[in-house]
Amino acid sequence: MVQYGKRGCTRFWRDAALVLPSVFFVLYLGFQAKRNLKKLSHRRSYVMISYYALVLFTVLLNLAWSFLQEWQCAPGKEIAWNLLSLFTQSGMLFLEISLVAFLLQDSYASGLEALARTFIVSGVFVAVDILLQVIFVCFP
Repeated sequence: MVQYGKRGCTRFWRDAALVLPSVFFVLYLGFQAKRNLKKLSHRRSYVMISYYALVLFTVLLNLAWSFLQEWQCAPGKEIAWNLLSLFTQSGMLFLEISLVAFLLQDSYASGLEALARTFIVSGVFVAVDILLQVIFVCFP
């Protein structure tokens, strides 16, 4: 049972403010999915297919995180909440860094080469971020 009003616990309006944008974005992606999948299958761009898959995965994680806000204060759900928060935050960070890294690359790089370099750079940053978060959580 959620203990509303307890320090750090969620409130209805805060939950609604978190859930609504996530739901709207999932609906938007759902309505655009057929057209986007058709474009992706015709172009066969590994970069765009990978980014689209990462966006969908991260959006679904974010939606789950938004709907499961009550786990934050539910007894026995601390580990599940922390893992869900960690993976959601890491997915968002990976998308942000990979987008910036891809945009900063030379325009001469081929699709797979650019994708590999971008994902390596993003993966290193996310791995360091996860390591730091685990250290701060496990060894306060």
